[in-house]
Amino acid sequence: MSPFRAGCCIFVYMNDTIDASYKTVQTNGGFFQNTQRRLYEVTGADRLSWLHNLTTNAMSTLQPGDGNYAFAITVQGRTVCDLNCLVLEDRLWIDLDERWADESIAHLGKYRVIEDVELDNVTESWVRFDMLGPSTPRCVEALGFGNNFAAYADLQHSAAQIDGHDVGIVKGNLGPVVLATLYVQADAVDDVQSKIKSTSNDLGMVEVDDQLFNIIRIEAGIPNSVDDIDSEVIPPETLQVERGISYVKGCYLGQEVIERMRSRNSMARSLVGLKISGHQLPAKDCWVFADTKQVGRVTSACHSVALDSILALGYIKTSLAEESGALRVALNDTDFADAERVEIPLANWNTAN
Repeated sequence: MSPFRAGCCIFVYMNDTIDASYKTVQTNGGFFQNTQRRLYEVTGADRLSWLHNLTTNAMSTLQPGDGNYAFAITVQGRTVCDLNCLVLEDRLWIDLDERWADESIAHLGKYRVIEDVELDNVTESWVRFDMLGPSTPRCVEALGFGNNFAAYADLQHSAAQIDGHDVGIVKGNLGPVVLATLYVQADAVDDVQSKIKSTSNDLGMVEVDDQLFNIIRIEAGIPNSVDDIDSEVIPPETLQVERGISYVKGCYLGQEVIERMRSRNSMARSLVGLKISGHQLPAKDCWVFADTKQVGRVTSACHSVALDSILALGYIKTSLAEESGALRVALNDTDFADAERVEIPLANWNTAN
């Protein structure tokens, strides 16, 4: 078997712009329009019980203003998708990565047998903005959402008006990095976007691009939908158990597999951070080796500003996850890079907020 899995490797070097923006996000914060998610509205009397029975986290007990992160899985325990559920007064929202939205919603929709549930894609009606970093609570307050955002639970949400337009705000999760998501009605986006940008700039926040956000996300140790959380993964392996899995909620599709892993304390693989030598980004699914034995795979990678090195997230055998032995990553059929396990999130983000 070839040691290299599908994909290509890219040589990446940091530039002064990325480095300066990174430091600004760390000391103040950043903002950007997030166009990589889809939003589905779920109505009907059975909407919460229906989603409760199909995901790994508790939904039926949520109240308006609450939210939960969860996985939808197959009967074999494999991930179909991860999603955010936001509960509103008379409906709920499902927010998930657009790359697997069609198949994920089709999977969930199969189980509307007798339930009173309607699913509608409302992505085009809303525009999503994310802001992150230490100044985020101050920015949220300046935009008119009050001064208690820092005390919000994960995915707790509320609404306010910005320049006369209704806007929803949600407490996101980026590990130790403060994250807020704003949902703006599409017909009001020009006015609200201008207000978000001016308010953020006044607080020293900078606009963030995809490359910079990916660096921050990986350094924060947060696996990404599709990239790090795919159909090969069983949810506990992502290390997102505390925020994404309830072991007391009762039965749901695939629950037996998840419960068996917990009760037997048996998890074949787990997510780790890997510091990799050189300047070549490994492609998704490049093999990780311990000596000549294949022990895992890389799922996403960046050039870490904090480490001044390639940093990757990936899955390796749990028996090796706590060890510090030498590892190698297969960059192609013939070339390897030395790798070592590093703790995620990186310490610089633990103290930045």
